[in-house]
Amino acid sequence: MRRAAVPVLAVVCAAALGLAACPLPQPLASVGREDGGTITPPRILVDTALPAGTSVRVGTQCSAPAFLASATLDDQDTDEPVDVRWFLDYAPLNAGILSLEQLAGTETGETQRQVTPFCARLPPWTAGAAPAHVLEMVVSNGFYDPIADPGPTPNRTPRPGFETQVYRWVFVYADSASCGDCP
Repeated sequence: MRRAAVPVLAVVCAAALGLAACPLPQPLASVGREDGGTITPPRILVDTALPAGTSVRVGTQCSAPAFLASATLDDQDTDEPVDVRWFLDYAPLNAGILSLEQLAGTETGETQRQVTPFCARLPPWTAGAAPAHVLEMVVSNGFYDPIADPGPTPNRTPRPGFETQVYRWVFVYADSASCGDCP
C-alpha cells in the first residue's frame, strides 16, 4: 500500500512544480474598461509620419507656407473610436484645436487606421518673429471633455486610466527651403 502512495505523491509534486514554473498570463495594469477588460492606448507609427522626420525646413521667402501632415495609428482595441487633435504652437492659455478627427472603430478587426492628412498653414516668416513653429498631432481614446474639466493642458488631458500619444514636427525657417505641399 505504501508503494501506491509514492507514485501519487510524486505526480502531485511534479504537477505543482509544473504549474509554478508556468505562470498564467496576467493583464497589464493599463487602461480599465467598464466591462473589466484592459486596452492598450493607440500608438502613432513613427515610420508612417509625413512629412518624414521631425524637423522640416520652411522657406523664409514663402508668403503662405503650408505642409501636409499625417500618420498611421495602431490600436489593438478595434471597437473604440480614437480622437486625433492637431495643435500649432500649443500653449495652455491658447489651447485651441486646429482640427479634430474621430477615427471610428474597425469592424474588420484591422488594428491600423490612417489619419486624414492635415494641411498645416504656417504664418509667413517675418524678421524678429519666432524662428520655428511646432505642429502636434495628439491621439487618445479617452480625452477629458475640455469644457467640463479643462485640466492643466486643455484639449490634451486624458481621463484617468487613459493615455495620449504625441507626434511633433518642428518647422524651422531657412533661406531657399520649401514653401510646402498643400493644395
